[in-house]
Amino acid sequence: MTSPDSIAPAGVEFRRLTVDDLDVFREIRGEALQKFPQSFYSAEEDQGGDAAAVAYRQWLSGTIMGAFACQNLVGIAGFHVLSDRRAQHRGRIYAVYVREASRGKGVGDRLIKELLALAAEQVEQVHLDVLITATDAIRTYKRNGFEIYGTDPGAVRIGDSTYDKYLMMKKVR
Repeated sequence: MTSPDSIAPAGVEFRRLTVDDLDVFREIRGEALQKFPQSFYSAEEDQGGDAAAVAYRQWLSGTIMGAFACQNLVGIAGFHVLSDRRAQHRGRIYAVYVREASRGKGVGDRLIKELLALAAEQVEQVHLDVLITATDAIRTYKRNGFEIYGTDPGAVRIGDSTYDKYLMMKKVR
């Protein structure tokens, strides 16, 4: 799935991940959780073990895009349509992570463009949330047409530290 206005960074392949990619997905997701625990979390991951594995399989049966450089998974981003019947005109981008060595090379931009092309076929608007301190990610989202529409104060608490998030949205049709 390639949108016409998205140029692939040299040597990077973009494709939808499947349950066959469980091991490489688990590896990159573990890295994201370790390096940025304030940005990446789910109840299943907090439980660990089988609960996390079941959640990952479910995520991979949905829409998780992957970026591969030299056959190594260097970036991921997920999308889903909200399940509440009154909100099915809205989708959500989540779990966006690009490994440090691949940042600044267009990988994140392309992952977002791929998901937006998919989203435009299914929903009217796409939402996401991002830590207010994640300035590079915010720039990427703004470049792709997202606007900040609110702040979620104290959205995440780890120990004694709390983190605020911006709420962002883009209309796709």
